[in-house]
Amino acid sequence: MTLRPESGGAALTVEDRGPGIAAADLGRLFDRFFQAPRAREKNTGLGLGLYIVKGLMEAHGGSIAVESPPGQGSTFRLWFPAARPAEAA
Repeated sequence: MTLRPESGGAALTVEDRGPGIAAADLGRLFDRFFQAPRAREKNTGLGLGLYIVKGLMEAHGGSIAVESPPGQGSTFRLWFPAARPAEAA
């Protein structure tokens, strides 16, 4: 994990060294109820976790993205906007 300042906010990057995510699944990874074949085989979860994370990030003005070269693990990047100064009352 790394956290660094980046263009008006901060970027949190989380990397793993797992088997990666199939290219065909990357475009649907943040869809509601989507489960990659490996997750379906394990019969765990509902396919809502990443969908909820994306919704929360966007609701706060941030974003989430993923890269996963075949066989090389995955990198999730979350961008959080800087806090706005409180307005004087």
